[in-house]
Formats: sequence, structure tokens, C-alpha cells
Amino acid sequence: MNLIISVSNAMTRWLKVSLPRLPSFDGKRIGTQPLHTDTTQVSWQCHVLSHGPKGNPYFTVLAMEAYSRYLIMIPFAAPPTQAEFEQTLLERWGNEALFLALDSGAVTDDELPIMVEAFTHHPCQSQWVNNTDLSIQSHISDAGTWLMDTLDDEGTDFLDANHCYGLATHLNRLRKKVGGNKKSFLPMTRLLDDSLYRFGDGLSENAFPGTKVGSFPCPYPAPPKADNVIQLADYRKFARK
Repeated sequence: MNLIISVSNAMTRWLKVSLPRLPSFDGKRIGTQPLHTDTTQVSWQCHVLSHGPKGNPYFTVLAMEAYSRYLIMIPFAAPPTQAEFEQTLLERWGNEALFLALDSGAVTDDELPIMVEAFTHHPCQSQWVNNTDLSIQSHISDAGTWLMDTLDDEGTDFLDANHCYGLATHLNRLRKKVGGNKKSFLPMTRLLDDSLYRFGDGLSENAFPGTKVGSFPCPYPAPPKADNVIQLADYRKFARK
């Protein structure tokens, strides 16, 4: 699995890292390339907000998965290292995806360790880039408004991990639309579908058309158009030039 961690300009400054831009094959939208998740790739768009006292602020990272628009909120008292943030994101993604699988009834308590093992040992190669998918960022901006309003309503400068999880869970249960598509979807449902397909092989009790016995269906019926999404293989080709 290829893992793209796309971070905004604000987050690169916060982490004090210098990252490459995603390539733009038409010379347009440099730094704002669309991201994509499919059968072999998962993309996360990340942004950071600061709040509280100006001299000693708190920080909350908003990480959103490209296909599901599933949001993870992660509080920090100080900037982590790049490696620490990646590990935290992977842990949160894994924990929340596995909880959704169990809570939905798709897997049992006895089967959960199998899925944990699949997530933990799933081959993963990460690539960090300085990029902001504007479509995803619009949903992140909405989530940021929810966060700041919650801080104001509760008269606090900081939401701990439990409160961040609770607020993000509420937002992940709200229907979203992408682009001009009139059909809405639930981020929580989309992340569940991806997680069962990606990490739940052999655990399905139901049969699905065109899917081998024991497997969950693929939520990605068609490949993306090559001219408007970035995939890690394309990035590597560009980087080697």
C-alpha cells in the first residue's frame, strides 16, 4: 500500500520540514493537486490549527482521508517530529478503522485480532508532500470552524484526545458531497467499507457479486482519470527525472 501524507503550508512551517511539491503535468495547480485513494493507495490531507494563548498556543491537526472524507483530530501541546506524527496518524487510523469494523458487526471479537494483524503488517510505503487538495481542504475548513466554535462555546483553549475524537465522530456522521456530485455519503461508512476491503480479507460471512468468498467488496469500482489525480507511482516517475 502506498501512503501519501499531504500537508498544508501551515503544517510544513509548524513541523519545520521542507517537502517536495506534487508534480503538475499540465503546469497548473502547483501545490494544490487533487489527491486520490484506490486499491493500492491511501491519501491523507493534513492541516494544523493553533489556538489558545498566543505566547504558548495549543495545536490540533485535522487529517482527512481523500476518498471517505473521514476526519481524524489530533491534539498537540508542541510540534512532533515528522516520524512521530506519521506514527500517531497510523495508530489513530488503525484504531478507529478497527473499531468501526467491530462496532458495525462486520467482524466479531474473535475475528478482530486477525484484522489487527492485517493492518499492522500490511506493506506500507509512505511519501510526504507539501500539497493542499482544495476540495478536501474545504471540508477541513468546515471542521476547523466546528473546532474553534466548540472551544469558544466551552470556554477552553484546548480539547484533549477524547474530546477531539468525540467531535470528529460527530462530523464523520454528517453527510458530505464532493464536487458537483449530488449524491451524498457518510464518511464513517466509506472508511468502514475501505477498511473491510483492505484489511478484512477472509472475514466476510456474506457473499457479494464479483467478490471471492470471504472477501468484502471493493469500494473503488473504476480507476481515476490520469489527468486530474496524483498517484504515488506518478510522483516517483516525476522525481526520478
